[in-house]
Amino acid sequence: MDPEIDFIQQGLSHLATVVDPDLPGWSRVGYSEYDVAGRAWVATQMREAGLRTHVDAVGNVIGVLEGADSAVPAIVIGSHTDTVPGGGRFDGIIGVLGAIEVVRTLQRAGIRLHHQLRVVDFANEEGNAQGVKLVGSRAIAGALTPEHLSAADDTGFTLAELLSSAGHAPERASSCRWDTKEVAAYLELHIEQGPVLEQEGVGIGVVTRVCGISTFVLDVHGRRDHAGTTPMETRQDAMCCAADAVLAVQRIAAAGRDTVGTVGTVTTSSPLTNVISEQARVTGEFRSPEGTVLDALQDQLAQEMHRIDGRHRTSSSLRWGHTDLPAIMDGDLSGIIADAAAQIGHDAVRLYSGATHDSVEMARLAPAGMIFVPSAGGRSHCPEEWTDIAHIEEGVRVLTQSVLNVDAVPTRR
Repeated sequence: MDPEIDFIQQGLSHLATVVDPDLPGWSRVGYSEYDVAGRAWVATQMREAGLRTHVDAVGNVIGVLEGADSAVPAIVIGSHTDTVPGGGRFDGIIGVLGAIEVVRTLQRAGIRLHHQLRVVDFANEEGNAQGVKLVGSRAIAGALTPEHLSAADDTGFTLAELLSSAGHAPERASSCRWDTKEVAAYLELHIEQGPVLEQEGVGIGVVTRVCGISTFVLDVHGRRDHAGTTPMETRQDAMCCAADAVLAVQRIAAAGRDTVGTVGTVTTSSPLTNVISEQARVTGEFRSPEGTVLDALQDQLAQEMHRIDGRHRTSSSLRWGHTDLPAIMDGDLSGIIADAAAQIGHDAVRLYSGATHDSVEMARLAPAGMIFVPSAGGRSHCPEEWTDIAHIEEGVRVLTQSVLNVDAVPTRR
């Protein structure tokens, strides 16, 4: 068997055993004991590949292969190995295993890069109950703030406490930051998590941008009344208003171009069928590859809620949690990736990513680019997530050639 395929298959198989037995799918939630064990295994693989490896204060696993020229900044490759609850076997993981395989390929071929090469398994890309995603890459980019660390879940347990419980040192989070002068380029291999490549019969995608995200919390206030005696036409039913809001999110997103909207939770303080709900809460998000469109979506939902409140005789307050603007992948680096794909026989498709990635934060530091390989049925964040090993192999080859091509471009601090 090709050593490239063998290493990745064995890695996928091993990490599929390091999962939470109490959750569906292949669940390795960030900072859980399973995530810590998975990243410890990754660190071992990095060392065995010849990388000088350490774990930083927030849990990023970082392997370094020194280059021939210490005067040039590093090429960085990697992704993440944590998953969402009920997640799959490929999301992020192929980017980490693929990055290690790049090193193994260089070592087998006796190739020494001019640039230092850094391989990273970023900590907790998928987020947590405290509502902070991209934790590891945020820290490296210098964007993990005290406010992020003090964010708490519904029980009051903070992100800092979550990091400490996993054996890390949140009080030293600022030490994780890299200087922009340290990084020449960031490259990430990832499954598409969508249907475009499979539908077009193409094996390699080059990402042009990563969608921006606006999250919201909608609190609806009605009036508590008896469910059996209050006429329908006089009710101030917060739960009915919330239900209308869910459909409004769907309707607004569906009317846009390349926009999506999703509701995560609908809750009420009156979960009894014989009581009309006086309060309800809806949480959700919109995504778009265009920042101006995100602004428009926010305005549309606010206008729609004014009409829905009038219909249900309720009052609502809409709060936008945060807006992450779309991240633009570097055009020159994307061209290098497309050239690398052509060198190994692929016509790459340009597409945007609806999912967020560590590349969003790494783009703060340096030119960033992403390589996509197909997801069967466009499925992801579910146990059915699947990408054929042949597609992964081709993605790793494109990543390897991209690294070589970037290395050939003169870069000076």
